[in-house]
Amino acid sequence: MAARLRGPGAAAVLVWLVATPVAFLLPELVALDPFTTRAAALPISVALWLVAALFLVAIRWSGEVLAGVAAGLAAAWCALMFRSALYGTPFGFGGFTGDMVRITAAATRYTTTIASSDTLVPSLPAEYPPLYAWLIGRAAVLLDVPAWRLVADFQVLFTSAALLVSFLLWRRLVDGWVALAISALALVTWTDPVKAYEVLTLVIFVPWALEVFARPPRARMHWLPAGLLGGLITVTYQAWIVYAGLGLVALVALTWRSEPDRWAYLRRLGLVAAVAFLVSSWYVIPFLWGMATRGGQQISDLYDSPSLNQGLFPFLDGEPIGLLQLIGLVGLVWLWRSTWWARPLLVMIIGVYGYRLVSMIRFAVTGHTGFLHYTVRLSGLLLTIAGVLVLAHLAPIVLRRLRLTAPRLAASAVLVVTLAWTATTLTLAWMPSTLGSLPATTKVAVAAHAEPLPGGGYPKYAPDQGRAWLPVAPIQQAVEGVLGPDARPVTLSIDERLFAYLPWRGYVAVDPLVSSTLSRFPDRYAEIQRLTSITDPAAFADASGNTRFGPIDVFVLSKRTDGWAWRDQRFSRAQFAPRYWAVVDDLPTGIVVAVRR
Repeated sequence: MAARLRGPGAAAVLVWLVATPVAFLLPELVALDPFTTRAAALPISVALWLVAALFLVAIRWSGEVLAGVAAGLAAAWCALMFRSALYGTPFGFGGFTGDMVRITAAATRYTTTIASSDTLVPSLPAEYPPLYAWLIGRAAVLLDVPAWRLVADFQVLFTSAALLVSFLLWRRLVDGWVALAISALALVTWTDPVKAYEVLTLVIFVPWALEVFARPPRARMHWLPAGLLGGLITVTYQAWIVYAGLGLVALVALTWRSEPDRWAYLRRLGLVAAVAFLVSSWYVIPFLWGMATRGGQQISDLYDSPSLNQGLFPFLDGEPIGLLQLIGLVGLVWLWRSTWWARPLLVMIIGVYGYRLVSMIRFAVTGHTGFLHYTVRLSGLLLTIAGVLVLAHLAPIVLRRLRLTAPRLAASAVLVVTLAWTATTLTLAWMPSTLGSLPATTKVAVAAHAEPLPGGGYPKYAPDQGRAWLPVAPIQQAVEGVLGPDARPVTLSIDERLFAYLPWRGYVAVDPLVSSTLSRFPDRYAEIQRLTSITDPAAFADASGNTRFGPIDVFVLSKRTDGWAWRDQRFSRAQFAPRYWAVVDDLPTGIVVAVRR
């Protein structure tokens, strides 16, 4: 135990715990406009000074503990870089666009409940893995702050922790410096603070799968922590297990055949699965029960993304990471029988591609994607990991056969250059900018500053063209003026940002592609269509209070020349008679609010 407390893992954790608060505070102290090149110079210069110091220390001492120190500093540096990009705005990457609306609304929902819950319809269990949003929501309750104000901090913390946790898990399997290289390059291969929970589970999944299903040279992770990790992956983002499912089945079969005690191997898998199920049961059981008793309408994977047919061969794109991945792919085939990790990695890669090919056929036939375009994130990471392992394995062999002796600090120099390149690449990708043709990552950073505040106005460094304001505070005042404070009415809203700020119950999502299967969007949409056709005010009040899915207490609509709009549906002013409704139609940005009396 004492040795572990002095080891590289303990050093990494300790350094991260000390350095991360400094990383959070430094952008506030420097106070640079994140859209300027000066602001981008801050994380880059810090990274270069850190790697230079690392190299100087390695001249005299390059032990495993130093690798842990470097990993802790690298993870804390990630926090510095992402916090620098968000300086001056309370919003996280993406603002309240796209998936960030749903994630933030889910976090706001979990300020009112600890049970698995649908983002908009609290009577339904969650379909999307809830742990990340649940943690934000419960932290908001504990700290007594709105959940939406914590999203940015969680994005930064989870992305930073991804590098640290990756190092800790890989350190069990490989040399500490190799573990550091894998962990750093994993973030270059794919990282997205908007989906920080996906980044964290992705870097956990690969070493976890090797520990559970393969035969590493060291003793496998005990079934209890392995099961706990499997359960945490399931309740945070379970898709990696699905994408690699075919490969994992094949890996189990291959490993079982070579096990000296086959039944012991199967018993261990059963114990891991049992613990994982127990940990995730609060999410899995309610959803499966809901599907069995209520049924659903799955339409969330009908999104026809341009990336569905892209990313099949990332190792041929000519970029540095692509070259590393190509080396990894060739090396896995070459080292299939001679290293313990080549076979499981290659089998998982084949499994991921198998899932994608099956899903492409399904997409062509049915229009359902199975979110196949996300598989490139897993296959890309597997190939990057393979590239690092292949180079680390073959470089000493090649040098011995050539009878060459590498300079003592050659490996340290390569790693230092790798870390410096990684830091520069991440900074240039994620710092906001309004200059030139912006990559998707930069646009996400800009969106954090372009999101209007709930009471009006914009963050300090908002670009000239900010997003249209949803007058959340005036809407809340209008509703609470009728229903009283702390009301949580069932609301049909033209904009889901309302639910990111307020823990109100929703009737249905605005975008069908983010609606849950159990919410039955097509059926609820049909109910709204039916309501628009009812012209008698009394009948409309009765029907809207007794739909197939319960009442609608509040309508938040948009003024149009042809009526009051929700998506492509139109309501008329005459439907909302004063006897049944309190109507406020003079809110900013053309918003109309009708509240059931």
